[in-house]
Amino acid sequence: MREYISESARETEVYDRCQVLVVGGGPAGVTAAVSAAKNCKGKVILLERFPYLGGMATGGQVIAIPFLSDGDELLISGVMDEWIDRLRKKQNGVFGPLREELGSEDEQVLNKYRHHGLFGFKKVRYGVNCDPELLKVVLSQMVTDYGITVYCNCLVCGTVQQEEQVKGVIFESKEGRKAILADIVIDCTGDGDVFAAAGAEYEMPSFSTSRSSNTALVFRLGGVDYDRYAENYKSGPDDPHASDKKFAKLSEVAGFNIRPFSSNRNDIMWINNWIPKNCMSVKDLTETAFIVFDAAERITEYLREHFAGMENAYILDFASQVGTRGSRRLKGVERFTADNIAHRTGRDDLIAVVPTLGGYEEYARMEMPYGIIVPEKIDGLLTAGRCFSSEEKANEAASWIPYCIALGEAAGAAAALSVDSGIQPRQLDIKRLQSALKNQGVYLYD
Repeated sequence: MREYISESARETEVYDRCQVLVVGGGPAGVTAAVSAAKNCKGKVILLERFPYLGGMATGGQVIAIPFLSDGDELLISGVMDEWIDRLRKKQNGVFGPLREELGSEDEQVLNKYRHHGLFGFKKVRYGVNCDPELLKVVLSQMVTDYGITVYCNCLVCGTVQQEEQVKGVIFESKEGRKAILADIVIDCTGDGDVFAAAGAEYEMPSFSTSRSSNTALVFRLGGVDYDRYAENYKSGPDDPHASDKKFAKLSEVAGFNIRPFSSNRNDIMWINNWIPKNCMSVKDLTETAFIVFDAAERITEYLREHFAGMENAYILDFASQVGTRGSRRLKGVERFTADNIAHRTGRDDLIAVVPTLGGYEEYARMEMPYGIIVPEKIDGLLTAGRCFSSEEKANEAASWIPYCIALGEAAGAAAALSVDSGIQPRQLDIKRLQSALKNQGVYLYD
């Protein structure tokens, strides 16, 4: 039986006001804020709970941003291009194909990237592995350059509403409980914290899919030689399943499913993992971290002993955020389903056309309509990131970092244009939004 206490009513100070407020500074949130700033004549605020930006791409150390292209066409571009261009100017900021190598079938080019597993095998697919610490630097510089007001170390805990219209949010910080008022709020929390607090309808995961049912705590290993590791873990002719056996044993040693991946440097690898826990549970989130802390040394020792290129591996660092893959999903004006994946929908309200993960289908694209980021009933609110309106299995295919970035760009532009027109996001002329996105370099059509 649950126990409750009563809290006394209080007055909450208005800390700031703006035209567009983005809550959550992860990949979707930073991109939404930049896209809003490109289109907004007023103030844009970005609110983040950690002391850095980038979310899972930085604090979560999910440093791969792959699958940006389909065939010879760059599909996820716009603000994403600026992320990569800024990172390329930093020493060891990224590893991955150059723009001019996109779509190449040249064996010499393919051999530079093929063994990383993310950049295509028969044709180069565009994408990068990032340095998570340099990405923090790049994103902070980017939002500063666009004049975005950023408040870090702020955890949203409620909304300011007038009936079914969001007017702002309430947050807790070292300065206490405060409010920020805004014309339009964009929920980029990943877990739908804002739209849930606002009373918007949403779906919860069944925790039966590989993404929604698994959490992670990524950690990095230094002192490795990825090129030698990749060359030697392949199964040999004497035992075609040798590699599978080694990885099965590695997961057995760890106590959970685990796999090393390449990074932006040959001497660093990141260790991804899949731990069956509920990312909406404080207890489960805590357990995920402690399970990995407990296993990390024996994992590293096993890798040193059994994998070439890992002989001198050591634990470099742990992610500062537990990896979360699936939680609340907004009930929107439209719903992203399997019909949106690898099928031409013929719709004229698309805000993103993104590549499928595998890229092997005849039509290797996913089509995302505007309505999947617009709540069914609540006004003054949009969402972007993995909590967009979608069925669970379809969300699993389309909730990766690159796709969150694409939705963030659309949401930011939509919010700014809605404010400029004095209308609600659901009333926005889709053609005007599409025109703004195209001007930012976003791909929308064949």
